[in-house]
Amino acid sequence: MKVSSKRFVISTETKNKNGFRVRTEGIGLEAFNSNPLMLWMHKRPEGKSKDEILPIGNIVEIELSDGKLTGKLAFDETDAFALSLYEKVENGTLRMVSAGLLPLTWSEDMNGEIWLETSTLFEVSLVDIGSNAEALAVTLYQKEKDKFITLSYNEIYNTNLKPDNTMKLIQLNAPEVLPLLKLADTATPAEVQAAISKLVTLAAKAETAEASVVTLTAERDDFKTKFEAEQAKEQTAKVIALVSKAVEDRKIVEGEKENYIKLGTADFKSTKAILDGMTGSKKVTDQLTGDEKLSADFTKLSWSELEAKNMLVTLKAKDMPLFKEKFKAEFNTEYKEN
Repeated sequence: MKVSSKRFVISTETKNKNGFRVRTEGIGLEAFNSNPLMLWMHKRPEGKSKDEILPIGNIVEIELSDGKLTGKLAFDETDAFALSLYEKVENGTLRMVSAGLLPLTWSEDMNGEIWLETSTLFEVSLVDIGSNAEALAVTLYQKEKDKFITLSYNEIYNTNLKPDNTMKLIQLNAPEVLPLLKLADTATPAEVQAAISKLVTLAAKAETAEASVVTLTAERDDFKTKFEAEQAKEQTAKVIALVSKAVEDRKIVEGEKENYIKLGTADFKSTKAILDGMTGSKKVTDQLTGDEKLSADFTKLSWSELEAKNMLVTLKAKDMPLFKEKFKAEFNTEYKEN
């Protein structure tokens, strides 16, 4: 066998010149693989003449991928005519093949497209002219006689190859179906079809609505998360402001601030009540009067300066928080009362 260097498209799901489409995955290959004959123009020898064209070779390396059935052409090297066709394939003169299919089942989709759903690959022929842009011709065979069936778009409706639409509608009139469609027992096939179409439309709308609900739910959850985060930030700022004011009012010292922030974060209302109930201590400068106040600006003097002036005892008595601050600044440790 002399195998061509080119891979040929045998079948796709593109509409052919006869007005129908072939479901690629529905093409049965088992029988063909056991006898993968390649003919010329679908001509099969009947043994009536010595001039009949014999099979010119086989189809090899068949692949089904992405809705396409493809294969390579292997030509009979003992047949001069077959070899002449091989040359025409290699030089690009002949570029098309045609699938010879035995039809099994048909269908019609919602867009009115006719589909050959299942079929058996009977043979593949090298041809001179294909039937569409993808270089595909489709030839159908009668199962009983292995003869060609020539079908046009309209003729398909008049053959026993395609199920009758009216019969399908009548079957939908079954007693167990009509109540589901909320139709009377006297409903016509057209009424049944209209009810089903309505259900399909409603189902599509429901699916769209469900998608919208999912989107809105996600947006709501995202907003809730951001809102809660903002609330937490505001609450933290509120607690810090409350505790900072307590330090400023000398109700607590700076070293106690973090503990009160933690308490306020856990229970703001109770912490506020505690701090509001405290009385802030006055500054030493506010407690001293006259010349004593003017001469003893405790806040500006260091520990050593206060000690040199013998003012530490007075400071401790008048302003314990300030005394503790001066002590810590001087010795880098907290003052502990006995």
